[in-house]
Amino acid sequence: MKFNILRYFIIVLIMIAPVLFDQGCKKQPKCGCGKDMIFQLDSAEALVQFNESTKTALFYPTLGGSSGATYYFCNPSRWIDTLKKMNTQEYLLVSGKAYYDCTYLYNSSNYSYQLPPVYQVEVTSIVEDKYGKK
Repeated sequence: MKFNILRYFIIVLIMIAPVLFDQGCKKQPKCGCGKDMIFQLDSAEALVQFNESTKTALFYPTLGGSSGATYYFCNPSRWIDTLKKMNTQEYLLVSGKAYYDCTYLYNSSNYSYQLPPVYQVEVTSIVEDKYGKK
């Protein structure tokens, strides 16, 4: 009799355990410009590259532990004329809101090795880095 009660108790415990220890679903981050903002860039020192014919722009920040990260502009056409007037061979200070790039998010889940991060940035300002210059 005791064995039957113990057996039923174990069976019920096995059935209830997933409910008791369920952590729920993690919210998957939404990718793309204007979705779930990851972080804010405030005057991040970066090397900016742009292509006027394809209306694309991207940059590589130099500081902040994001070595290897690539940031694509969400709004490159707004900044192409400004970038043409600046010296893009030198560091520029970029500010804006950073979001996950959808292609990076999908690819990083398919590979076992760590891909360099790729973000999209809704750029709010770009200025030349005048620090140390006359």
